[in-house]
Amino acid sequence: MRQGLGLGPLILLWALPLLGSLGLALVPIGDGAAWAALFDHPQLRHGIALSLWSGTAATAAALICTLIIAAGLYRSRLWNRLQAFSAAGLALPHLAFAIGFALLIAPGGLLARLLAGGESPPQWVTAQDPLGLSLIVALTLKEIPFLLSLVWSGLARGDFAAGLDGQWRAARSLGHGPGSIWLRVVQPQVLRRLFWPILIVWVYGTTVVDMALVIGPTQPPTFAVVIWHDLNDADAASNARGAAGAIFLTLVLAGLIALSITAWRLALKLRQAFQTSGPSRLPVPRTAAAFVGAVTVCLYAVTFGLLLLMSFAPRWPYPLLWPEHLSAVAWSGLLANGSPLMLSLVLAAASAGAALVAVVLWFETQPERRDRWLLGLALAALGLPQVLVAAGQYRLFLDIDFTGTLAGLFLAHLTPVLAYVAVVLAGPYRALDPRYAAVARSLRAGPFHVWWRVKAPLLRGALAMAGAVGFSVSMVQFVPAQLIAAGRFATLPMEALTLSSGGNRALTAAYALALTLPPLLAFTMAGLAGRPRWR
Repeated sequence: MRQGLGLGPLILLWALPLLGSLGLALVPIGDGAAWAALFDHPQLRHGIALSLWSGTAATAAALICTLIIAAGLYRSRLWNRLQAFSAAGLALPHLAFAIGFALLIAPGGLLARLLAGGESPPQWVTAQDPLGLSLIVALTLKEIPFLLSLVWSGLARGDFAAGLDGQWRAARSLGHGPGSIWLRVVQPQVLRRLFWPILIVWVYGTTVVDMALVIGPTQPPTFAVVIWHDLNDADAASNARGAAGAIFLTLVLAGLIALSITAWRLALKLRQAFQTSGPSRLPVPRTAAAFVGAVTVCLYAVTFGLLLLMSFAPRWPYPLLWPEHLSAVAWSGLLANGSPLMLSLVLAAASAGAALVAVVLWFETQPERRDRWLLGLALAALGLPQVLVAAGQYRLFLDIDFTGTLAGLFLAHLTPVLAYVAVVLAGPYRALDPRYAAVARSLRAGPFHVWWRVKAPLLRGALAMAGAVGFSVSMVQFVPAQLIAAGRFATLPMEALTLSSGGNRALTAAYALALTLPPLLAFTMAGLAGRPRWR
């Protein structure tokens, strides 16, 4: 009975819809006409190349920047401040950042006004350049805070941090400098823990749709955008071609992941000689870390500041460095059409709350050995291309008449939200010392009182952070929500993306900020909730 209480909500609301979606996503694998149309698509070859190039380059650049910052700041006075920067960077959604970054680098944007001048905007090819360089830079900047937060949280764990401290002192006694210790001792352990997150970042970068629509190449677009256009087409043959394209993209990525795993294992063997070589006085790259970190922080600050200023600038002609006048007309327009904002807030709160309840019930009623099924399914939801999951979800909800309904929209949001909540909460929840609950039960406290009086206060920070992550993930859902909404509902990301292709930059900036402020508030509240009551 107790185990059923934990299994029921999670299976009915999340596992069955997810598995059903994945099953239906593979149905077009036997559609010969769809595959023939896909391989005849004129944008197939270039689209795949652009997707792999942009995702791989962005992932590699983000990882290199992350390791440089971590190596330079590890064990320094600034190390503990990385978490605050990472949280602030995570709170700025990908779509909002892409909109702000596009406004910064566009031919008529702030950079052109500062560097080019003149009476008319320069003929620069910046945003939506054919090589996808602007998309690569935007993806790189967005993934640095995520990877830094993982590095910081991994190195800050009590048992792991204590072991590394001992290894650091031992290496110093053997004559190794800080840079040598980082490369030989710390970084290999960090990379081992980052392997799966790096793959998830890579899959996201190669299959991203919303950022690619705003700032990515257009002629041709990335392959994920090609698939997206087919899935949104009213023609059934185009839909089938898009579904086949989602399967094809998944198979290509799966093959490359298998090759990368083989290459990873080979690299680990080749590193053994380097790790065991004699002492080196190599210093840590503090100057490079300060430069990379400062550039990243400045670009985030400028992008956010530009969005804020632009949202109050209904008229800002080129080449003026400051708007002619400031007005809240864009915000008035956003609030006047408040249904997308309210719908996004309600969906985010509902999906994050439902995910927290379902995951907590799982951890309370299921043995830890079963967590591998939950986390495996969660990693599948996060690691598979979003267009594949969305295509299957659309077919499933169409069959059960859930498209164009609030229930379908809620379940579409819950799919990634619960996966993130499960991944974020699993470690802290299972690491809680069971003796606290045992003492409470020995005092005749019931299961609910044990959780409410003992576990919840001890896990307050982890629960708040998992809720903030789930809330933020829901706020920015675009691909599955657009398909399931079927034109009957509009959420904030849908409106922001539609406006980004228009000429009303003030209203676009206001919608991008409206996407940013609720997650920022959620992460701030989570940070406050996680602070110790006594210092």
